[in-house]
Amino acid sequence: MPELRTDAQLVTAYTAGDRGALAGIYDRYSAGLYDTAAAMLRDRHEAADAMQDVFLIAAERMRQLREPERLKPWLYAILRNEVYRRSKKRGRALPTDFSAMGAPEMAAPIAPDAEGEALSAAELGELVRSAACGLDERDQLVLELSVRQGLQGADLAAALGVSAEQSYTLVHRMRERVDRSLGALVVARAGRKDCPELADVLRGWDGQFTVLVRKRVARHVENCERCERTRKKAAPIALMGAAPAFAAPLDLRDRVLQLAGTPGAAPRHAYTFDADGGFPRLLRRARSAAVVFGAAAAILLGIGGGAILASTTDDEPALATPTSVTAAPTTATDTSSAPTTATTTVLTSTTSSTSSTTSTSSTSTTSTTPSTTAPPGVLSMSSAVVDLGAFGNGATVTMRNTGGQPLNWAISGGLGPFALQSTSGTLQPGQSAPVTVSVNRSGLPEGDLERVLTVTGGSSPGLALVLRASVERAPALTLKTGPSSPLLVCQWQNPSVYVEYTDESAIAFPAIVEWTGPVSGSNQLKERGTTAVYGDMPFTPVAGQYTYEVIVTDVRGNPASLTGTFTVQPC
Repeated sequence: MPELRTDAQLVTAYTAGDRGALAGIYDRYSAGLYDTAAAMLRDRHEAADAMQDVFLIAAERMRQLREPERLKPWLYAILRNEVYRRSKKRGRALPTDFSAMGAPEMAAPIAPDAEGEALSAAELGELVRSAACGLDERDQLVLELSVRQGLQGADLAAALGVSAEQSYTLVHRMRERVDRSLGALVVARAGRKDCPELADVLRGWDGQFTVLVRKRVARHVENCERCERTRKKAAPIALMGAAPAFAAPLDLRDRVLQLAGTPGAAPRHAYTFDADGGFPRLLRRARSAAVVFGAAAAILLGIGGGAILASTTDDEPALATPTSVTAAPTTATDTSSAPTTATTTVLTSTTSSTSSTTSTSSTSTTSTTPSTTAPPGVLSMSSAVVDLGAFGNGATVTMRNTGGQPLNWAISGGLGPFALQSTSGTLQPGQSAPVTVSVNRSGLPEGDLERVLTVTGGSSPGLALVLRASVERAPALTLKTGPSSPLLVCQWQNPSVYVEYTDESAIAFPAIVEWTGPVSGSNQLKERGTTAVYGDMPFTPVAGQYTYEVIVTDVRGNPASLTGTFTVQPC
């Protein structure tokens, strides 16, 4: 039976001693946690170890979570530190073949000459997610948490261990890098069959998606309506959500639940849980010079049998990369690959908001003045999922412009039976606008409702807004046979009930009958055909008045009851 308790109720129950509540937490969040860990660590066994440690640490530290309703970002904050801890130990080895993890859930890499019509959204999503392995570690984490797991706003900031303002900046920069590095790649893979000119540009392409190839494709897309349509339909950020997920080992659940709460089971960790709300402190990553300097100069993205080198300068084509790349230590004075003319490289520290700009030439070093142009408008939402449940009729999502320029936003996609108060508008920098979501359940059958809408605006290529609700109806019960008063002690036979039911869903057994009076008890009812239940109330009679209740619940958890009374008299 699905877990119906809220996150806050599960946390409260577990801290009060209900070990079964941890099973509910595991069932709710293990899939997303493992999917993120596997994508970040690129090793299924290490991902399983990381997720096991997350739940063991959570079980030990759950009392420190001061806002139980924020369980989800709290778990991802622990996962963040466990991923950083492991990547710190082994360094950043960037495989160019994501299937090297041996994950049978993921399809094989897409051949460079595959035709666009043959590529599904899932395949393109896999391509994008594979390429994301080469992003800077924090960029990849931002991408996974915001796009795959739906964390936004304060929850995303808490999971990342940064302020809300910093999280907006991180998301904006990540989206820019992903769009720049992967947009042309997706068009190259998905659109070459539809555009002969693009096919000419890519003629002889062997899978090494160098900067030179990317620049050529990007220039072509700017002047080609067909490829521009492909680019809009196949936005990398949107495709990221279509990638198949990694599935956790089946035996991991039993292992976690068996170890949880055992003294000494939780691994030793160097971080504390004294950040705001009882969240774990950010585990600082040991960033080598290769990561700091290389992230600004180039982002190496492994794609199947090839690679992308996304340079911030785009002045030179990238060299073909080997099948496996490890980030090697580099010093700031390494100029072995620098051009002979002056080049500007911007270095952005992950632990400081200060950026420095350095000009390097063969004879002198000068400083340049950072641009004061306001950043473009950036659209964010207060929540990526609106769940009205079975009885909610309205909720509000807030659209906000966190950038420096005005933006126009719009929501598209099939709505019915949902409705939005507004679907478009204009936001000035720092301005927000509420969007009220409602649902009309009239005439709908019992079941779950879900619609996925696309929200666009500013520099955001497309955010997913998920609307959910459900239609629930309890079974209808009719008493056909029940105990008729008075019943005599000296002529005693166990009273019985026979109840017919109708429901749009199947009935969850067992149904039960309970009775109270001078003697109380309960008994399970048997199924009679597909429309009725029956059974006895066995007890040793004592004179007095009794009340009984028949309880029938459908498989969606909707209960219905029917009550009656009878008397037992002495002879």
